[in-house]
Amino acid sequence: MKRLILSFVTLLLALQMYGQDGIVLPGKGHINVENLNKIDYNMDISQLSLSELRVLRNALAARQGYLFMTSDLRSVFASTSWYIEKAYERYAGNLPEIRYNAEETAFINRLKAREAELSRNNYAPAGGGLVNAENIVNPYLLTDFAPELKAALTRNGFGIVASNDEQLFQIYEKNMYGVMPSFITTDLYLQLFHMYFDSTLRKIEASTLLGAMTKYCSHMYKLMDKYSKSADNAELRNAAEWNKAYFAVAQSLFTGEKPQKVAAEYTQAVRDELENVYNESDNFSEYLGYTDVKFAYSLFRPRGHYTRNEAVKRYFRGMMWLQTVPFGSDSDTQLLCAAVIAEVMHGDSKAQQLYDRIDKPIRFLMGEPDNVTIMQLYDIMAANNADALKIQKSDKILKKVRKAVDELGETQIRIRPVFERTSRVKINVMPQRYTPDAEVLLKTVDYYSPQTKRDVPMGLDFMATIGVDPAKNILFDELKEQERWDGLTGKLTEMTTRMGEIDWNATVYNRWEQALKELCVAKDSRYPYFMNTTQWDKKNLNAALASWAELKHDAILYAKQPFAAECGDADLPDPITKSYVEPNIAFWTKAIEVLDELTRVLDSYELLTQETREQAQKVRDEAEFLLQISNKELKHETITDEEYNRMFLIGGAYEHITLDLVLEATDYKHGWYQVTGADKSISVVADVFTSNGDNNPDKSILYEAVGPADEIYVVVEIDGLLYLTRGAVFSYREFKRPLGQPRLTDEEWQEMLPKAPAYGRPSWMEEIIVPLKKAPEVNSEVFYSGGC
Repeated sequence: MKRLILSFVTLLLALQMYGQDGIVLPGKGHINVENLNKIDYNMDISQLSLSELRVLRNALAARQGYLFMTSDLRSVFASTSWYIEKAYERYAGNLPEIRYNAEETAFINRLKAREAELSRNNYAPAGGGLVNAENIVNPYLLTDFAPELKAALTRNGFGIVASNDEQLFQIYEKNMYGVMPSFITTDLYLQLFHMYFDSTLRKIEASTLLGAMTKYCSHMYKLMDKYSKSADNAELRNAAEWNKAYFAVAQSLFTGEKPQKVAAEYTQAVRDELENVYNESDNFSEYLGYTDVKFAYSLFRPRGHYTRNEAVKRYFRGMMWLQTVPFGSDSDTQLLCAAVIAEVMHGDSKAQQLYDRIDKPIRFLMGEPDNVTIMQLYDIMAANNADALKIQKSDKILKKVRKAVDELGETQIRIRPVFERTSRVKINVMPQRYTPDAEVLLKTVDYYSPQTKRDVPMGLDFMATIGVDPAKNILFDELKEQERWDGLTGKLTEMTTRMGEIDWNATVYNRWEQALKELCVAKDSRYPYFMNTTQWDKKNLNAALASWAELKHDAILYAKQPFAAECGDADLPDPITKSYVEPNIAFWTKAIEVLDELTRVLDSYELLTQETREQAQKVRDEAEFLLQISNKELKHETITDEEYNRMFLIGGAYEHITLDLVLEATDYKHGWYQVTGADKSISVVADVFTSNGDNNPDKSILYEAVGPADEIYVVVEIDGLLYLTRGAVFSYREFKRPLGQPRLTDEEWQEMLPKAPAYGRPSWMEEIIVPLKKAPEVNSEVFYSGGC
C-alpha cells in the first residue's frame, strides 16, 4: 500500500513538472534532462563526464518508455514531463518493441566507446588520490555536490560529514526516500546491538534483579536482627547491629521507602547515609569510617540507562551501595562485621540463592569481582577453622584470617587507587567487576612527576594495548603523547603484555571488546580499495571507540571505575537501488558470536523472556544477513534483487527493531516519534576515570561519549560502475570535566550538544571529516520522482 501511494504521488508530481526547468546534470555539459527528448547526435561528447554520458545514452531508451530497473536512472528520467506516461504505456503493452535507427545506434556506440575509455580510469587519477570522483555515475542525487566532499572522495574514497540525526537508522531511511544507495556500516549494527543489550539488561534489572536484591536485603536485615538478639558476645551483637543498619540503608535504596528500624546508636547514621547517597556528593562518613578522606557518594548519581525510570534508579543506588561500601581488612571492627555477614549467609540457603540470582549472571556478563567478596571471606574463615566468635576472641585467628584476606586481595584486586588513603584490601558484599580496559586506563596516567604530565588516559590507550596498531600510531606519530609524558611507552608495553594474559572469551563484556578489536585489525586482500587505507583505520577506530563508550555506558553500574586516588500489482514494478555492505567478515562473524554468548548466558539463568528471545533472534538475523552479503561482495557473487531490496529498506527494519526494544510491549509501535526521553537520541555518555591524584592540581573526570549520528559518503564499485553511496557512522567523543561537577547523565549530555555540536570530537578525526556547514541534501526533483 505504501509503495502504491508513493507511486501515485510520483505520477502526479511528474505530471506537474510540465513547464519546469528540470534537472541539470553536474558536469561540463550542463545537460538538462527535461530537454533530452530531443538530442543533437553530432554533439561534442569529449568533455562530458561518465555520468552525463550514461544518462545521455539511456535517454534514447527513456524516450520510448523503457522501464529502468535501476533506481537512479528511473528517478532522473521520472523527473521529466515526458517519461512517466511513456513508461506506463510500455508497461501496459501499448508500445512497440524498442528500436533505434542508424543515427541513434551510431550515437549510442560513440557514447559507449567514450564510457569505456573513461571507465579505465576509475582509480588512481592523474591528479593524485585513490578514486576518480569524476566517474561517479549518480552525482545528481545530491542537490549540491560540494567541492570539499568531492575532494575527500577523490583523496580517500570516502568522507564523513557531521550531521544531526538522532539515530543512525534515520540516515538509511532518508536514503530510502531519496533513492540514495546505502553504504551499510558496522556502526549501524553496533548501535542495534547496544540497544538490545542495554534495553534487555534494563528490563531484567527492573523485572527480576530489583526484586531479588530487595528480598535479599530484607532477609539479611532479619537475619542480622536475629543474630544480634541471640549473640552472647557484646562485640558480635554490635557487629550485627552495624550490619542491620547497613542492610536497612540498602533496602531503603532499593524500595525508595523509609528505612527499617535500627538500634538507637545507628538511627542517625542511617539517615546521614541516605542523605549522602541522595545528595550525590562526596562526603565524610563516621559510620563508614571515612573520617579523613571523603567517600565517593558522587558515584550514586544514576547514570547510563539508570535514569529512565524510578525502578532502575532505585536498583542503581541499592546495587552501588552493596558494591562500593567496603569492609577494610585492616580494621578489626569492619573485618568482624564482614565475618558475621559471611557466617550468617553461609548458613542460610535462601540468602545464598537470592545473592546468586544476580552475582552469577553478572560474573559471566561483566566480569569477576575486583575486591574480595563476602563469600570468599567465608571460604578463608572455613580454611582456618574460624567463625566470627573465634575471630573476635583470638588475635591469632584474627591475624591468620586477615593475612589470608590480604594475600587474596593482592592477587585479585587490580583496579586499585595509586594514592591509597584507606584500607588497601577491601571486602564488599558484592564488589564491582574487573574489566581489562579499566586496568589500562588506570596504568596509563602519570602519577610520578611532581606535577602530572598526563592527567587522564585516552580510549586510544586501551585499543593500542589490545593490538590495534592504528591507535598506537595515532598516539605516538600524530598526537605525540610520548613527548608529553615519556613514561607512556613503557606503560603501554606493560599493559600490552597484561592484555595478552586476559581470557577474552570469559565474559560478554570481554567478547564485545574483542569484536571491536576485530573490527579494527581485520585485513583482507579482497577488501575494496578504501578499506585498506590509514584513513579507513580511523573510521574503524571511531566506530570501535564509540561502541566502547556505549559498552562503558551500559556497564556503568557493575564495572569498577579506576580512581587515581581514592506497493499494488497494477503499478510499475519497483526499481532496484543497489547498496553496499561494509564487508568486514571478521567483525560480522565475531558479532554473531557475541550475541550468541549473551543469549546463552541470559538463557542459562532464566533471564530471557519470550519477547527478548525473539528480539535477540531479529538482531542475529540482521548480522547473519550482513555477513552473507559481505561474503558475496568479496567473492564477486551475484546479489539478488530481493537482497538489494532488503538492504534498501534496512533503515525501516532497524527502526522497527529498536522501537520494540525501547517501547513497552503494550505500546502501539508506529514510529520513532513515539519515543521520548533520553532513548530517543543515540547520544550517550559515561564517566570512566576519576583523575584525582595527589600530583594533579586540576582534578577532573574523564568521559567517553557518543554524539549525534554522522553521515559517511563512500564511492563503491557495483557492476563495474562507481556509485556514490551514503551511510551512517558514530560520532565518538572524549572529554574531561572538573571534579566536583555532578557526573553527567545522558539527558544533560544531550542538552549540551546543540550548544556545542562538535564538543569532545578528537582531533585525529579531522583528516576524514569533510568541513561542510551542513550535510548534503538529496535532489528534491529526483526525490519526488523516484517512484519508491
